[in-house]
Amino acid sequence: MLKKAPSKKIKLKLMKTKHLVCQARINGCKAVLLVDTGASNSCIALSEKENFKIREKGDPFEASGAGKDKVKAILGQECDLILGRHKVDKQSFVLLDMQNINATLVKENARPIDGILGADFLNKNRALIDYKSKTLSL
Repeated sequence: MLKKAPSKKIKLKLMKTKHLVCQARINGCKAVLLVDTGASNSCIALSEKENFKIREKGDPFEASGAGKDKVKAILGQECDLILGRHKVDKQSFVLLDMQNINATLVKENARPIDGILGADFLNKNRALIDYKSKTLSL
């Protein structure tokens, strides 16, 4: 009989915009990350690169998001990631300009975010989102 591996449960909060966010630590620094199943890659705001001690890897490229405009992006090195009280493996983030995203959140009376947990992370960690209990299980 197969035993179910114990899962890590991370508490999520529902923003005024109905987005789910979690508390995290990236390279030891506090962060607020939006959980986004529609984002192909996990991202960190380029403006927070120094705060989270993330070094760039490779050349800049254009990334597309939910809007029609392309944004400049660059791959960041792998980072130590802690979600809630749970240490997660190393995680790579795409560094990109998130000013428009945060401006929209603030306009909707929500707090700005530091980054996004995307499908790359969610798939790799076989994540399950429980909307009723507001938890992310890995």
